[in-house]
Amino acid sequence: MKSFFKNILSTVIGMLIASFVSILVFIGVITLIMHGMSRGSSSGVEKNSFLDIRLRGQIVEKHRPLDFQLLGDRSIFSEDKTLGLWELTRAVEAAKKDDRIEGIVLEMRGFEAGWATLTALHDKLEEFKAGGKWIYTYGDSYDEKSYYLATASTKIFLEPHGEIEFNGLSTSQPFLKGLLDKLDVEARVFRVGKFKAAVEPLILEKMSPENRKQNEELMGDLWATFRKSVSVSQKLDEKRVDEIAAGLLAVSAEQAKSVGLIHELAFEDEFEDQLKALTIYKGKTPPKEKSIKSDDKDENELRAVSVSELLRDSKTTSSMTGKGPKKIAILFAEGEIGSGLGGRDSIGSESFREDLIEAKEDEDVAAIVVRINSPGGDALASDVIWREMMKTDEEIPIVVSMGDVAASGGYYMASAGRYVFAEPTTITGSIGVFGLMFNTQKFFKNKAAVNFDRVTTHPYADIGDSNRPMTDFEAKSIQGQVNRVYTRFIDVVQEGRGYEKREDIETIAEGRVWSGTRALDLGLVDELGGMDKAIKKAAEFAEINDYKIELFPKDTDPLMMFLERFSGDAVEVLVGKQTAARLHALNALAGPVGGALIDQTTKLKPGIYTRLLNDVNIH
Repeated sequence: MKSFFKNILSTVIGMLIASFVSILVFIGVITLIMHGMSRGSSSGVEKNSFLDIRLRGQIVEKHRPLDFQLLGDRSIFSEDKTLGLWELTRAVEAAKKDDRIEGIVLEMRGFEAGWATLTALHDKLEEFKAGGKWIYTYGDSYDEKSYYLATASTKIFLEPHGEIEFNGLSTSQPFLKGLLDKLDVEARVFRVGKFKAAVEPLILEKMSPENRKQNEELMGDLWATFRKSVSVSQKLDEKRVDEIAAGLLAVSAEQAKSVGLIHELAFEDEFEDQLKALTIYKGKTPPKEKSIKSDDKDENELRAVSVSELLRDSKTTSSMTGKGPKKIAILFAEGEIGSGLGGRDSIGSESFREDLIEAKEDEDVAAIVVRINSPGGDALASDVIWREMMKTDEEIPIVVSMGDVAASGGYYMASAGRYVFAEPTTITGSIGVFGLMFNTQKFFKNKAAVNFDRVTTHPYADIGDSNRPMTDFEAKSIQGQVNRVYTRFIDVVQEGRGYEKREDIETIAEGRVWSGTRALDLGLVDELGGMDKAIKKAAEFAEINDYKIELFPKDTDPLMMFLERFSGDAVEVLVGKQTAARLHALNALAGPVGGALIDQTTKLKPGIYTRLLNDVNIH
């Protein structure tokens, strides 16, 4: 009887939770529709306005619908709100042409972005400023990334007691070998290329000389771009920029202003007063606060227009839409590459291929731009995508635009482009392959008193099983597979990029990463530039002047996106429930620190990859 009532109670609770979730989704969708109706039918941008770009959360390639001001500034989900680089740059372009927009305000509120993303936005802001309008940047703290973006400004403001980090770039990697040794976990790694450093954290206790060399050169290239931007913006000699960083000469707000990095120190209300002088009063004497009638207060308030508001504005929308019948399709490929269907932050070979075919079969699509921001992933999935891109380019031109990273499988994809663009700060190359296996037998036996037994029909039916040692014959077989994939990778790059001699590729491959600047010198890319250049080049190949833009993949239905959030454990989907349970147990025993480090590797199932194992985080 108890179990009966328990089942009834659990059913009722489940129904109540489902009803509550449904109500939330319904309210969200209705709010979105009402918000769109209220904004889309009329012009909401007044004269003497400015574009207010509040940089917080994460900047991704394209906004995720449920995170982009669905219910004000907060998503109905707990994750940080995301901003789309595509939407940000489109808004800046629209503001440049809009006579209702006086200038742009950048508010630095703590955000995450890659260096190439910042370069693309920085260059777009420079174009805006060159059109004769102003850009003011305000923040209570700056690091190198936010300050780099701020150098596109007319004036840089800092809160008087704010902070600035101006001490050069660095990168660090956790090396897990010692931890794995303590846990009795053996990592079996198979790779080709002495620079393929993705697996080094599993087998070494510090960077190899090759890895250190490529990191030093990569950071040197990024710093050169940063230093030049600071030098031009603040009218400082590049040598002086290095001196400020090396000597920690700009730690406080006062020091930053005295050495010429900051134009003005101001509290937020003082900053707003300057904005009013630029937009509302325009040189006229502002009225005294007491003399302002209550009915006139709106006339003296700042007219800030958000990115989403400007893009929804009817005048802006009509001015940004081409009138020609032809279209250029833009396919966003962001995240890790895997087989099957992709997700919000991953590239699926099946879904990407379907998007590519859909764009190709549209009679109005004259060219395709593929925007790649990926560290790579599954080798076979990368090859499937490359093949479809090569086939498509035989019918209509494909131009590739690289984002923050297009390495390993990401570059595998990119090599299929007829023409390839990269930002100077794009991380690319890493033409290499690795295989990954774990032996957790000792861990479970010694740490958890768990033994595994097996029955097989053939000697190697359980090859790759993580709970027994690997034989030399098995290891040789797996290394042979890795070698074959690497040979295929070289063949793909040679065919796609048109290298005459194979040795020319082999000398720059071996898993080494390059900056976009060096990639251009090596022939890995054709030109430096962002999406706008890629779109223009695609139109040039297609021989069209007037065209519309269509984005792929198209936004997922909000209800489906909501359901996907609660559709299971991603780790279980990748490696199966049994292996996932073992990995979760490993994480639990490793503790919060060790578990976090192990999580970087356990996201991968055993297999062969063309990818970076960890993000190259340079800050």
